[in-house]
Amino acid sequence: MPNSQHIAEELQELIQICRDGQNGYRDGAEHVHDPELKRVLNEVSLERAKFAGDLENEAVHWGKADVDRKGTALGAVHRGWANLKAALGGGDDAILASMETGDEFANKRYDEAIKDDELPADIVGILRNQAQAIVGTLDRIRGIRRRRHVA
Repeated sequence: MPNSQHIAEELQELIQICRDGQNGYRDGAEHVHDPELKRVLNEVSLERAKFAGDLENEAVHWGKADVDRKGTALGAVHRGWANLKAALGGGDDAILASMETGDEFANKRYDEAIKDDELPADIVGILRNQAQAIVGTLDRIRGIRRRRHVA
């Protein structure tokens, strides 16, 4: 018998990570100067909002009626630090570096959840798809940073 409480708690943590990503990419889009980069960051922010929404639906299904739709305090601190670095002259690269750090954390946490034997296969499938998109975004951000350093 699946442990509904464990499943809901695991989902809640991933929801918060997605909300951190949503907020981080949105904040980054507000501070970058490059219009194309602004568009990319806004797209990722919307994608993370969808991820959170999908996980919220699963959490409710597994008995979590009061899903916390905010990110974490650590995520807020991370965003504040990134904004400060950008304001102090780090510019777009500092913001991208922050996105990279956040996605590395999200990727690690998703990998842990995917390996959780107590999560049902349908949820693991959702997590795998989301994790694949996170890795794709991480690769994209790294590529943008590399091209900017070469130029």
